Amino acid sequence: MSENVYLLLKGVIKRMATITLEIPDDISCQFITEKEMRRTVFEDFVIGRRQSGLISHGEAARLLNITYTDFFRLMGQRGLSFINATNEELEHSYQNFNKIMESNNP
Repeated sequence: MSENVYLLLKGVIKRMATITLEIPDDISCQFITEKEMRRTVFEDFVIGRRQSGLISHGEAARLLNITYTDFFRLMGQRGLSFINATNEELEHSYQNFNKIMESNNP
């Protein structure tokens, strides 16, 4: 890890490590910009942590600086299930989803 950067997430400053990855040209050329490639790698990393049960859906959304609902959309776009969770996590996610739906449909 070469340096630390800081990310402001909903009023909270998080220290983030910077790493260097070697990506073959035949893969990196699939991205229009370096920024797009960085975002995709970070999304994949966060989704992997979520799928492994190491972080919650909410934490994954916060790390990606997107809404809880948008995180579910992202998972769907990637063809992944968000039901890779314990019973407690499912209940918590269901309650959060209901709150979001109720606030969007007054």
